[in-house]
Amino acid sequence: MKLKFITYLYLLLFCSFSYTVLAQKKPAKIWATASFNKNNVMVGEPLVVTISVYTSTWFTKPPVFEEIQIKGALLVRLEQRSGAKTVTIGRKQYPAIEQRFVIYPNAIGENTLPSFKVKTTSPPEGDYKGLERTVATKERKFMVQGPPEGMDTSKWLTAYDVTISETWDKPLNNITAGDVLERRISIRASGALAAAIPPLDSTNIEFGTIYPKTPLLGNFQNSASFTGSRTEITNYLIEKDGSFTIPETSISWFSLRTKQLESTKLEAIEIEVATNPDLAFILTRQKELQAELAKEEIPEILEEKPFEFFGLNWWQLLLSILASLSVLKLSYDKIRAIQFQNKKRNKEKLASEEHYFQLVGEACKKGETKSFLRQLMFWYDRFRTEKYKPEFSDFAMKSKDEVLSEKLDVINKYAYREDKIDANLTEAEILFNELSNARNKSQSEGERMTKEGWIDLNPK
Repeated sequence: MKLKFITYLYLLLFCSFSYTVLAQKKPAKIWATASFNKNNVMVGEPLVVTISVYTSTWFTKPPVFEEIQIKGALLVRLEQRSGAKTVTIGRKQYPAIEQRFVIYPNAIGENTLPSFKVKTTSPPEGDYKGLERTVATKERKFMVQGPPEGMDTSKWLTAYDVTISETWDKPLNNITAGDVLERRISIRASGALAAAIPPLDSTNIEFGTIYPKTPLLGNFQNSASFTGSRTEITNYLIEKDGSFTIPETSISWFSLRTKQLESTKLEAIEIEVATNPDLAFILTRQKELQAELAKEEIPEILEEKPFEFFGLNWWQLLLSILASLSVLKLSYDKIRAIQFQNKKRNKEKLASEEHYFQLVGEACKKGETKSFLRQLMFWYDRFRTEKYKPEFSDFAMKSKDEVLSEKLDVINKYAYREDKIDANLTEAEILFNELSNARNKSQSEGERMTKEGWIDLNPK
């Protein structure tokens, strides 16, 4: 019977231990969601997608977000818009990491963001080793509206703001027939990709020939989308002299702020072209320009790289700087506290009875009677308690040290004479030694009386 009971007890303990171990290492709860900043957008309007992944433990590695394609739209990652946060669900907090993307739709109608897979690495609950798991978001629908009726979709550009500027490689107030001018017109569209910016309308000029080059395109990240830029480069070969007008240049776009069609333009420019007697010869440069432009040109795509400093993005660098400043502040405060304590201890030491007694000994060695007596009085003021009167003679008398009283009288005789104590240095040393013994004896008696007082207060 006893053996059976012990067997049941061991079995119960084993089951309890096994249940505890299994319960501590149950898989972490991990899931991912996809959210939009809006559900209805126009063609070309940026739609910000936030992919969030949550865990009930923690992330041992950064999540890996899948690269997907959307039919009828372009998906671009916002490298500078990732970050960590914590959400509270019920009574539990869940760490989460977000990654933002921007959708630029180019097809009208209902569209779908497919399921988005995220590879995570998190430890099970009660463990610390990270395990790889892949979670996926649900599909999300969004609507894409077309341009207003009557709009030319081939020139359609949606943006929050559009600016246009120009530069010339030469001043326009000193032009001679036969000159070649290079004009660069830069268009920046906030909220649009460079590929969505339509080319400018080509215009003929009456004073020469235009030779366009391949435009430069660039995309730059901002807080919630991209800013696209398109720079058109044109060479003007001046073939006539006289007064001429370079026509204005404009670009039409749909404002996502005002929901209206707007136009941005460069004003027309009046120029004066001086006569050139060698114009016929210079115009042969036209063939050189044609041959140069006939060569194959690769368009330059400018991509602004995300901010990075020693492998850290801007928010990681900011956190590192704040952490470093906090450590420096704590170190500074600690050093100041140590310095304050050291100063306090030094000050207390200089004001202590022991320090003043050392000064008495130093004055004794110097052999100056007045200095010795002065230091002796300073020390006695800090040494005496209610047990002794202010006069030093009271201490000498109560110490019952005849040598101390005798030597003190000898020193006093020299105190008001011009003679120094050098001739009586031995007397001073004897006095100091006797004083040291009397001091030690008095301190020992004080400690004994204090101890006896505590014994009386706490009898066994």
